[in-house]
Amino acid sequence: MTAALPSAGPPRASRIGRLSSWLHRPSDAPATVARRDADRRLYGDVGAFLDAHDLSPTPDHFRIVRAHLLGEDVGLSRAIDDHLARHDGITASDLEAFAAVRPGDALHPDRIARLADALAARLAESELAFRQSHTSVRDYESALTAEVDAAARDPGGTVERLLSLTSAAIARAQQLADRLQQTHGETERLRGHLQAAQRAASEDHLTGLPNRRCFDTRLQALAVAADDPPHSVALCDIDDFKAINDRHGHDTGDRVLKLIARHLTAELGVGVLVARHGGEEFACLFEDSAPDHARALLDDVRATLARRTLVNQASGEGIGRLTFSAGVAVLGGDPAAAMRQADAALYSAKRDGKDRVAIAS
Repeated sequence: MTAALPSAGPPRASRIGRLSSWLHRPSDAPATVARRDADRRLYGDVGAFLDAHDLSPTPDHFRIVRAHLLGEDVGLSRAIDDHLARHDGITASDLEAFAAVRPGDALHPDRIARLADALAARLAESELAFRQSHTSVRDYESALTAEVDAAARDPGGTVERLLSLTSAAIARAQQLADRLQQTHGETERLRGHLQAAQRAASEDHLTGLPNRRCFDTRLQALAVAADDPPHSVALCDIDDFKAINDRHGHDTGDRVLKLIARHLTAELGVGVLVARHGGEEFACLFEDSAPDHARALLDDVRATLARRTLVNQASGEGIGRLTFSAGVAVLGGDPAAAMRQADAALYSAKRDGKDRVAIAS
């Protein structure tokens, strides 16, 4: 029986074909080319953003701006957009602070405490560097005094020692200056993060109003002396807000929330604390005001708003009248009970036809 000979391998043309197919892998497919083009455009957009705001093209800045432009982090994107709407540009400290602080985790006191501790440590380092600089100057002065006293005995050696002392003092001063400059940069960065964390802990990132946490803190402080003089609380809820979101989209809904926030704060004035309580609901604290007076103020604000007709600027489509309902209650010794009473009055206003202000019985 004749044994089969070992195969000499595939023909040369077949090997070349496989090599060619390997060199032209699916990476050249139209979908991949389109993806590469999209990546190039994204890189260009990130670079343009960094250049427009004079930001260094560091990996961290690139990552933050990329996440913002792609909308990968809604909270980050909204924070940056809101900042740019109020300011001409954005700094590196702002950018890093927005990335470091999320609306959710910023509310944890532990995070603020850690930032405050880190900032205190950097300030302590700066203070130590200042003390060392002062000590170095005093040592240099003492050495100079000693050399002046010895100059008559050994003039040549004194000059040599003076040159050595001066050279060492200059080197030490430069070392301390470099250390102070580095510490100052880190201190400013941490200070920016701490301020951003403190703002996020007490501020609603969309409207810029105090948030529920801030409102409850102020409410608790006033509740101790709530009876003399009287204070009042109110809950305001935008009427048919879900229909606005459903018909015009959440971006329009966000603009409506900002409009209501501006309207309430402008019309009620600085004497009334207006906060975003959650969703389309706003809370108001009327210090030194009885419920009847608070209701009259809030009803004027409601009537002024109801006379306006709104248009969606993005589409030109009419939104129509924008109204809210509200419930007012007196702030007694129990803030939670006062808020429940205001909520019950708000429910009564909604049930009775909306676009009205009711006082808790």
